[in-house]
Amino acid sequence: MLLSIERRPLSIMRGEKLEGIYLSALVPEIRKLVLNSRCSQAGMSSSRTLSLHFSGGWLNLHAAPESPGIWWSEKESVTAPSSPSWEHHLDNAVVDQVVQQSSDRVIELRFRERTPYDRGGVRLIFEITGRNTNIILARNEDSRILACLRKVLSRINRYRSISPGSVYNPPPVSGIPVRNWQSPETAALLEGITEPGEICRLLEGVGPAAAQAILLYSKGPAEAVKYLGQRISSQDFQPWETPKGKLPVPIGNGKPVNEPLAPPADSEGKENLKEYRPAADDLEKLLKKKAGALRKKIRSAQLSLERLESPERLRMLGSLLLTWKHNLKKGMSQARLKDWSGKETVIPLKQSLNPAENAGRYFRRAGSIHIEQERLEKMVSDYTEELAEIQTVLHELGTLPEHKASEMLEKFSKNRDNHATEFLEFLLPGGWRCLAGRNAVQNDRLTFRKAARDDIWLHARGVAGAHVIIRRDGRPDNPSAEALEEAAGIAAAHASTSGIVPVDWTLVKFVRRQKGGGPGQVVYTREKTVFAQV
Repeated sequence: MLLSIERRPLSIMRGEKLEGIYLSALVPEIRKLVLNSRCSQAGMSSSRTLSLHFSGGWLNLHAAPESPGIWWSEKESVTAPSSPSWEHHLDNAVVDQVVQQSSDRVIELRFRERTPYDRGGVRLIFEITGRNTNIILARNEDSRILACLRKVLSRINRYRSISPGSVYNPPPVSGIPVRNWQSPETAALLEGITEPGEICRLLEGVGPAAAQAILLYSKGPAEAVKYLGQRISSQDFQPWETPKGKLPVPIGNGKPVNEPLAPPADSEGKENLKEYRPAADDLEKLLKKKAGALRKKIRSAQLSLERLESPERLRMLGSLLLTWKHNLKKGMSQARLKDWSGKETVIPLKQSLNPAENAGRYFRRAGSIHIEQERLEKMVSDYTEELAEIQTVLHELGTLPEHKASEMLEKFSKNRDNHATEFLEFLLPGGWRCLAGRNAVQNDRLTFRKAARDDIWLHARGVAGAHVIIRRDGRPDNPSAEALEEAAGIAAAHASTSGIVPVDWTLVKFVRRQKGGGPGQVVYTREKTVFAQV
C-alpha cells in the first residue's frame, strides 16, 4: 500500500541521514546475518568504520556524523583498532541479541559472555546521533564503557560523558515512541503542525525524510503517523527510498530499496583506507585549531604593545603638574596647562589626590611602562615559539609514526585542557598580574590552590562575584594604590551588583573556606575596603 502524497521528481541526496524508524527496518536484516554467529575478527576499515567479520561476510558500522551507515560486504581490508579492547572483547564473541533502543537511532549488538571480565557479556552500541555519532563498547552487567570510537567529555556534553571507565548512559529520548503514535493524544499534538522540524522534535526516530512525507500525506499528518506506527509495530517493513532519504515503508514518490544493507558507492561515503591513523588525524585537527588561537593571541599582544603610552610623555605631564602645582588644587578633574613650547595640554587628574600626588601617579606610570612592555614582548615571543613548534609538527605529521602522534596528542590535549580552564588575566599599572575566577569552582581553585599566601585577595562585599588575586610573583614591593583600585574595579565588574561597590581586600593567608559552604564560599579577616564605580 502506498500513502497518497504530492509527487515530486526523484533525486537521491548524497550524505543522507539514517533515521531511527528506518533503522527499525534494518534490525531484522542484521539479525538474519549475525544472530548466534561468532565474530572472528574486529578491525577498522577506515578511520570511522568498525568492521566485524562473521562466517558470511563483514558487518560495517560507519560513524561519520555527516554520512553514517551500516552495510554488509563480502571483503574488507582492516587494520587493528587503536584500543586493544575492541579485539579483546569482540574476537570470537557470539552475537546473542540485535536490538534497537525503542525506535531511535541507536542499535546494539549484544554478545555472550566469553571471559570472566566480560561480566555477562558485552554490547556494541552504534549511536547515529548527528554530530555526536559514536561506536561504544560496554559491559552488559554494569554498563561500564570499555572502548569508544570518540571520547565525549563532560565539559563538552553536560548531559553525559563517553570515555573508557565511565558508565554508559543512553542518549535522551527524542520524542513520542512508536507505540503511542496511534493514540488520540498524538493525533491532537499533530494538529496545526506545518513544519518538518516540529514533527522531528515531536516523534521519536523521525528525521527530515519521514517528516516531509508525513506533512505531504493527503489525509493529514495524523493518519500518516498512525499508518507508520502500525507498520513499524507489526514489523511489516518494505524499505523505500525517497528524494529526502530512506523510509521503512513505501510513502509517496520513490523506489524500493532491494538491498538495505548494500555497501555504499565509494563516492557516497565509504572511505578508501590507506592507513588507519586516528591519533594523527585528531592531532592534525587539534594543532590547526591551536595554531589559529595562537595567531590571535600574538596579534592581540602586538596591538597592546602599539597602544602602550609613551613614558616620555607621561614624565612630561608629571613635570608640568609639579611646575604649575601652585595654580592647581585638590578636587580638580583636569588641568589645562601650557607646555614648554606654549601649547596647551589637558591633563586628567584624580580628584582625591593633590597636585603633587597626581604628578607622582604619572611618574610611577612612566616607570611601569617598560615592565608592561617587557611582559607583552615576552608573550609575543612565547606564543611565536609555540606556534613555530606546532607548525613543525604539522609539517612532519605525514611521516610521524602513529605511536608518536598518540604521545603528542596527549601532550597537546593536556595543554588545551589547561587553557580551557584558564582564569581571567589582567595587567595592572606597575606590571602587576591580576587573576579572576570565572565561576564558583574556579574561585575556590584560584584562592586555595593557585594563589600564594602573600598574594592580595579581593572580593565585592556581601554579593556573589569573582575572587580576584593580585599576584606578587616574587616581587618585594607592594602594588600601588592605582593598581589596587584597578583590581577592585575588576572585582566590582565581576560581581552581581552595580553603582558604587565596596570591595574588601586582604592577604590570601587570611582567607579560609566557609564551614559547610559550597565552592568559593569563604570567610576572611584583617580586610580593608576600597570603593569602585561600576
